[in-house]
Amino acid sequence: MKLKYKLGLAGALAGAATLGGVSLGLSHAIVGDRIFPVTLAIDDPGVADELSLPTFARFTNADGSIETDISFEYDKRITKDFALSIADTWTHVHPGGDGFQNLQLGAKYHLYSNEPHEFMLSVGVNVGVGGTGAARVGAASFSTITPAVFFGKGFGDLPDSLMWLRPAAITGAIGVGFPEPWKKSVIGIDTTSCDVTMTNSGICGFDVNTTHNPVFLNWGLTFQYSLPYLNAHVRQIDGPEFLRSLTPIVEAAFQSPVANFAGTGAKTTGTINPGIIYSADTYQVTVEAMVPVNKASGKHVGVIAQLHFFLDDIFPNSLGKPLFSEH
Repeated sequence: MKLKYKLGLAGALAGAATLGGVSLGLSHAIVGDRIFPVTLAIDDPGVADELSLPTFARFTNADGSIETDISFEYDKRITKDFALSIADTWTHVHPGGDGFQNLQLGAKYHLYSNEPHEFMLSVGVNVGVGGTGAARVGAASFSTITPAVFFGKGFGDLPDSLMWLRPAAITGAIGVGFPEPWKKSVIGIDTTSCDVTMTNSGICGFDVNTTHNPVFLNWGLTFQYSLPYLNAHVRQIDGPEFLRSLTPIVEAAFQSPVANFAGTGAKTTGTINPGIIYSADTYQVTVEAMVPVNKASGKHVGVIAQLHFFLDDIFPNSLGKPLFSEH
């Protein structure tokens, strides 16, 4: 899953959903005065009704092939704290071909929020459905189940001596991708053991080749500095309104081999993504560079951009509200 947030009603929502400093659950990733924006490389800790369409990425793989991805993701709240998601990506690789990646299904539950300390915690699981994508663009034949933890922490609780750091925040995510099935066995005929004297057709032995599917650790962090927060809670920003809607951000996302990689030479791969977020009332636009951390992660700097819609603001009384609500 990915994404969540909102500007205009942050203060009102925070005040209406607080009990003893602990949030009871909000649309978007809002906790106290803090709004964690939608991020591209890792998921934020929020639960909301939203749509990412499209997400566009273009980069050069480690083998020199140029890849273009166009993705969508739809998140739907079932209750105020629980959401399901569906996502997929169309990929074009040159040279190589094009096709869809494996379908991604997700679930996320908002566990805890502490408003005075601008802290949010959620848990979730993502399932990449094996065999639903095209092998020619790298889609795996096996499924991957990834339980994960997501958190966000704003620095609005810092003392006055550090007031200029109050607009800063970090978010993070960590999960382990388990393959299903864990291993694959291929049975072949061993022609070297055929006994042609026993039958005209021969009697042959069988050779069983077992391959264990890989296990990955997926992890990442973001550092963001919210100019909307600076303007509202630290010091008013002079200049055009556009500036007061920007959040500079740096994301870092990595994938590390954990098991079933003997003899493959696999290593940690990832990108560091500096970028900028523009936040409006009902949508968000983000553009980031994609800087490979090593040769195995790719060649040259890529780009990723996203248009994201907050359905709970666009359709608050229909498509944008939980299927089961308390009111």
